Amino acid sequence: MTVRPALTPATAGFPASDAWWLAQVYNPLSYLYGQLPIEVYKASDTTIASSTTFASDPDLTCTLAANSVYRVEMFIHFAALDAARFKTQWSVPSGASGNRSCIGPDQGVILSGTSSGGSGRWGVHAFSTASTYGTRDSAANQCVAIEESVITTTTGGTLALQWAQATSNATATKVAAGSYMRVKLLS
Repeated sequence: MTVRPALTPATAGFPASDAWWLAQVYNPLSYLYGQLPIEVYKASDTTIASSTTFASDPDLTCTLAANSVYRVEMFIHFAALDAARFKTQWSVPSGASGNRSCIGPDQGVILSGTSSGGSGRWGVHAFSTASTYGTRDSAANQCVAIEESVITTTTGGTLALQWAQATSNATATKVAAGSYMRVKLLS
């Protein structure tokens, strides 16, 4: 492994009086960390049965810093009976601003097991607005919902996908392994 020499104000052509500021700007770990997205995924399924109460997904969650702007993308693989359906909302830090867009099968739509046809939802909603999706009317055959946002925080805290059944049903609704969330710090 090749190790690059440390970048100092002198090697960068700046006076030594700028050492602290330059160490922050040119620190490769700090710089790269701020540029890399946070990526989380579900390694295993999570299920909810007989409940319409929103719960935070145990995997699709991360911590956001105060006074920051983030770009968030969620790719949610889910399965539910049409009688139960699937609904989402987001938990965000107190005082956060923005809206989220929701793309997926429209509520009340039953997609066939072999087709991706059907009408979709294309709404933009507040973080705490419940968005209900259509299904394949199966506890096993999955659909996908894509939700995204730009979030501006004033206080730090947790961002989490919250979800539940739209109508209580004994057959479990699931968010499946392979679902994914990507969070990128913009400023």
